[in-house]
Amino acid sequence: MSRPTNRAETTGFPGRLKAVRQALKQKGLDCLLVASPENVRYLLGFTGSSSWAFVSADDAVLATDSRYAEQARCQVQFGRVCVTERGLIDFAARHAAEKGVRTLGFEPNILSFSTCRAIEARIAEPCIDRRIVPAEGIVEALRAVKDDAELALIQAAATLADRVYVHACSLIRCGMTERQLALEIEKWLRENGSGPLPFSVIVTSGPNAALPHAEPTDREFAQGEPIVMDLGATTGGYCSDFTRTVFLGEPEGSLGDVYHTVLAAQQEAIRGIRAGMRAPDADELARSVIRRAGLDAAFGHGLGHGVGLAIHESPTVSGRSTDVLLEGMVFTVEPGVYLPQQGGVRIEDTVVLRDGVVQSLTCAQKRDPVIPLRRTD
Repeated sequence: MSRPTNRAETTGFPGRLKAVRQALKQKGLDCLLVASPENVRYLLGFTGSSSWAFVSADDAVLATDSRYAEQARCQVQFGRVCVTERGLIDFAARHAAEKGVRTLGFEPNILSFSTCRAIEARIAEPCIDRRIVPAEGIVEALRAVKDDAELALIQAAATLADRVYVHACSLIRCGMTERQLALEIEKWLRENGSGPLPFSVIVTSGPNAALPHAEPTDREFAQGEPIVMDLGATTGGYCSDFTRTVFLGEPEGSLGDVYHTVLAAQQEAIRGIRAGMRAPDADELARSVIRRAGLDAAFGHGLGHGVGLAIHESPTVSGRSTDVLLEGMVFTVEPGVYLPQQGGVRIEDTVVLRDGVVQSLTCAQKRDPVIPLRRTD
């Protein structure tokens, strides 16, 4: 991933386009073909599908079809809108020829091999050295550092996550099923202002809680077992991500101790992460706490991931990541311990690096995971 640009330089669509143009100049590219819907939205404000953006030194173009013509003209204020009649591949070739593009960058993690080959065949001309080259991470690096407007939207989505958690806790009782609670959470979020949910609500309980991304089932909640709720909301296209683990009555067996180990690991990371820290060092802050408890083998995923227009984006916060955590980055801090046949615990907050330190955007209480024992009527 390219190194993110300073927050002030990427504020608003003009700043973002300027930063892309600087990256194109540095990489020797005449034009960047942007196919990721999130990247198109970030650069030009268009929220529809079936579109590509083309950014060059003196131009920014959104290409789409007639279904989105009026929407595009309303949403795109800092670029031209072109309605294609022969498809996006044909438009890419004609645009390259009209603009004299010799080197067209593309997003290799978005465009398929066959699409790239088709573009390459269309732009080829006798006696003209015109080619397409992979240009990975240009826009993603900019998106990793949020401006104040983006942070306000993520904060609003985070507040919805906090609020639905309180609502969910008021509903939980013995005999209720994972699927019933997941549906109640989704219903509340949509009725209270969330856009499309960034991922399907995860509710797991008992042994199912040992599966980090299991789908809700008709398993009923039972006394003393863990219940993991992983959920998110969107506001203005920006996401939040949030997980809490609770127990209906006092925890059974060792899982109460596991909970407090995971909480201590998360708190250690939140206290210790600083702007400029390498992602593996941030991951180690939490992992060392879990390792000292003898549970390192049960913490198999990284500490977190970036959150923004996509629920998973840069930076990656793990032991294998090469990212550096910078001021203005938004990411999750979500240690977890998963014990097969017993259950699991995960605690997750969406956070931002502000004034050099971590500040939580999701703030629902996590010190006491015990919900009073209740039964279905």
